[in-house]
Amino acid sequence: MFKTKPVLRRILSVGLCAAIGLGVATAGQVVSAPKAAAASYYDTKIKHGVNLRVSASASSGVIRMIGADESVHVVGQANAYWLHVFDQKGNSGYISSSSEYTNYAAGGSGGAAPSSGGGAKADQVVSIAQSYMGRVSYDYGTRNPSKLIFDCSAFTQFVFAKVGVSLKWGTKSQKTAGSYVSKGNLAKGDLVFFDTIGSNNGVINHVGIYMGGGQVIHDTPSVDGLQISSVTSGFWSTHYVTARRVL
Repeated sequence: MFKTKPVLRRILSVGLCAAIGLGVATAGQVVSAPKAAAASYYDTKIKHGVNLRVSASASSGVIRMIGADESVHVVGQANAYWLHVFDQKGNSGYISSSSEYTNYAAGGSGGAAPSSGGGAKADQVVSIAQSYMGRVSYDYGTRNPSKLIFDCSAFTQFVFAKVGVSLKWGTKSQKTAGSYVSKGNLAKGDLVFFDTIGSNNGVINHVGIYMGGGQVIHDTPSVDGLQISSVTSGFWSTHYVTARRVL
């Protein structure tokens, strides 16, 4: 990424924000936080009330009781006994993996099975990225971890560094990192690239992280922070360019 004077950087940021924001508005896509995301995102049903705990231990603190018939999103299995989940209130925590409590089945249709692409590390990447929902701000050409202010590629670089994967800053570099993966073979943890300005002519200027289930999490000026979007329908689907696997 290049450095710019503050005034010019603000102009560039506003211009990019307007371009992406206009595209989203034109496509009629609803901007939402995780707890307001599409219902299909919360794909595992609670069969009997279960405690949502702070860590994968029966002795850890209880965040809340998740009642029967509520739905959660399973990020992955912490171990044979615990699932890492997000509830519809936006809480991240752990619940028992016993079939007594949910219809989750790793590899089956009852929930979000771990990816065959990046495996456990991919689950970590997605979990880490989601943990910054509502905390990160967007600023074009900025990489400021201490204040959680990033542009799109600075955020992906920040997240992957936490699992030991080194990425260069900038979509120009990240679009050639790792190996190519087709849209039909996307797996959790893949980098997904977009052309957000004007018609999609394949000029990459935006990047996000694939979460599985047709969803991508990305730092975007249209919401001044993190957003979860679909890559199977709507604006981001039509502006998809390519993907890279770096795990």
